[in-house]
Amino acid sequence: MKPFLLLLGLGVLLSSPLLAYGRAAVDKQAPGEPYTVGYSTRGLLINDVPRVLTTGAIHYPRSTPEMWDSLMKKAKLGGLNTIDTYVFWNIHEPTKGNYDFATDRANLPLFLRTARDNGLFVMLRIGPYVCSEWNFGGFPQWLRHEPDVVFRTYSKSFMDNMRRFVGKVVSVTRKYMPEYGGPIIGMQIENEYGDHQWEFGEDGNRYADWCGDTAQSFNITVPWIMCRQYYPVAGVIPTQNDFYCDQYLDRYHEQYPQFPDMWTEMWPGWFQRWGEAAPYRPIEDISYAVAKWFAYGGTYVSYYMYQGGTNFGRTSGPFILTSYDYDGFIDEYGLENWPKYLHLRELHRVLLDNAQFITGNPVPEPQPLGKRQETSARVYGNGDEYLAFLVNTAERSNITVVFDQVEIDLHRWSVTLVRKRRGERYPTVLYNTATLSPDVRRAQAHPSGFETIGGVVETESIRELSIGIPRSSDMHVHATQPLEHISVTDDWTDYLWYRTTVSNPCSDAGQLVLKDAGDVAYAFIDDRALGMRHGRQDSLATFTFDVPKGFKNDTVTVSILSQTMGMAHNQQHMESYARGLLGSVTLCGRDITEGKWLMMPGLSSKSKDQEAPPAIDSAHWTSYRGKSGSHFRWYAIKLDADKLLADSDARLAVDLSSMSKGQLWINQHHLGRYWLRLAPSKQDYSPCQHCEYGGWFWPDSTCRQKCGEISQRYYHLPCSYLTASSYLYVMEEIGGRPENIAIAKRVSRLPEEEEEERGEWKDVLCRVVLAVCAAAALLGLGAAARMLYDQYAARRGYLRIEEEEEE
Repeated sequence: MKPFLLLLGLGVLLSSPLLAYGRAAVDKQAPGEPYTVGYSTRGLLINDVPRVLTTGAIHYPRSTPEMWDSLMKKAKLGGLNTIDTYVFWNIHEPTKGNYDFATDRANLPLFLRTARDNGLFVMLRIGPYVCSEWNFGGFPQWLRHEPDVVFRTYSKSFMDNMRRFVGKVVSVTRKYMPEYGGPIIGMQIENEYGDHQWEFGEDGNRYADWCGDTAQSFNITVPWIMCRQYYPVAGVIPTQNDFYCDQYLDRYHEQYPQFPDMWTEMWPGWFQRWGEAAPYRPIEDISYAVAKWFAYGGTYVSYYMYQGGTNFGRTSGPFILTSYDYDGFIDEYGLENWPKYLHLRELHRVLLDNAQFITGNPVPEPQPLGKRQETSARVYGNGDEYLAFLVNTAERSNITVVFDQVEIDLHRWSVTLVRKRRGERYPTVLYNTATLSPDVRRAQAHPSGFETIGGVVETESIRELSIGIPRSSDMHVHATQPLEHISVTDDWTDYLWYRTTVSNPCSDAGQLVLKDAGDVAYAFIDDRALGMRHGRQDSLATFTFDVPKGFKNDTVTVSILSQTMGMAHNQQHMESYARGLLGSVTLCGRDITEGKWLMMPGLSSKSKDQEAPPAIDSAHWTSYRGKSGSHFRWYAIKLDADKLLADSDARLAVDLSSMSKGQLWINQHHLGRYWLRLAPSKQDYSPCQHCEYGGWFWPDSTCRQKCGEISQRYYHLPCSYLTASSYLYVMEEIGGRPENIAIAKRVSRLPEEEEEERGEWKDVLCRVVLAVCAAAALLGLGAAARMLYDQYAARRGYLRIEEEEEE
């Protein structure tokens, strides 16, 4: 009899609402027919119905168009119904008045169509300031040269250009609005302006109001938002950005009773700079923050980033890695970050399956649970039918409470979601943010990684081309002192050469000192290398080079190669951002700042408007002889593209651990900067030494991973950029061993075939057990089913409180 009862219990369990959310499909979200969008205090309205919106940021320029469909399908399977993206001004209008909304990663209309075809809404965040650890915060370089321009304040020159670009985006995307059955359900103007508005005083206030007026003037059919906007702006919905946002809601409800609660940037990870250990946020803490947001009234959450992607080319901000993985739910290569993906997918499906409770009821008042002030219940609904969020804010203590006659163990720093259905005596635990499923735990034990692919790099035919220090006759910019770097390069290249010839002040060993310089400098005297120095982040630095003995000539030539590592993405007065040699230059104690200075943008005199590799059929290429050579050298490495493309699902990367620092290209596609800097070791860096959820998370103080390892060893190689005759071009600034460069495949350690087999087995078992249950019901075994159900409920973390027998 026991095996039969076991099958019966499994049938009740598998067919019960407890597991329904695990199999629930996300409803079709963006209908092809026209619909309307509005808002109420309980959410954005789709056809006048308030919706719970689970949103994730996927930035179209940070992945290739060939990846977009797969990314969106995985996002939807992960429980999302909306995609969020910024609009990047500097890729769409690289020169004033010349727009590009069609080329490669700039194809915003294709991105929107892909979202629509996958039944996903889109929150389009125009800005056009985006921050986003993106070069110059998304501003085009030419904007710096506009007359009397001051960025992000009441500056006519700035506002005229901003209005023109926002209008262009609205025009390009108008056919993707709801009235045409398109996916766009909202637009954003500006970005996190509340952090800077006060710095501009009254002009900041006037500019914020102008943003609202400008947005409304376009007469579109979706709401406008302004994120992290602390001061009211007429006509726009203010939204939140932070690691946690429930703490803002009480004040928000008082100040904006007419608006929905929208969290436009939930940070599930963080960005990484060269030389830093990898950020990581525990998944228990992510789900806690999201569940608590909905408990306190939220109806919209957006993960920044759901899929981080790649900072291709020179698009990254200052000292930001080329990888923008962000420890997202889907990694840079388009594969699921399984632990995070699975754990939050469960939460999303619980929220979506029970959305009618969240959007159909007012924000609940907290109900105390026992005597501990750390615990409370937020109940959407009434005593007969409800969805309840049981919150335990204690950082270290599990607390047992009694809720609706049921004893429930609340894990520390967690939220437990409980559902009671009409006609049921006791509620059911649906999800606990601190409880990881077996699938999640197995995924944690088998993280994603890389596998080297052999036989695809033709190391025997590597070619090289030395760049060398340019001649004075090639330097056509002359001045009496070093000019600011970006004003000369106009940011079409990272590099700017400076040169001056002076009477020799060095009778013995000494120093060359560059004060207030940035970001990177290579120094030479009479073409003899003195080394490389670099600053950090957004700050300038003093670079000091040792000058050895041996310079006996009456005059010496000082050559300095200045390099930017991305332009400011988040600071006041970005229009005046400056790099290069900004302070004094002293040689062996003598100030040589004033004099005759020659300058040349680009690495060589052959560079013109871009730092692209020379044509492979150029006569200047020679065979590589196995020596690393001098500074600044191109290497051309042929790849066996047929082998690489044989696996159509492969996610490829270039392993550059044998190199030092430089730029990487595949054919004519610039993959980005590379730098093989080590992160601090665990014993030397406190944030690497502990990682435990509980208490407020901050990425600079905890949970750093891969300590003591190279910050970025692998560089994304999109398959769509490969051709039948593919060359990898490596511009090495310092020195390395190109023959040891390898191609690797990104692999997921959660076997898909195992998942498929397990899914098939579950389907068969479910059908068999359901048939047994139906027969058992006819035999009157419902009582046994209830007994087994209660036993299961106890294993889920709560026990029923026995009621006294009625007299």
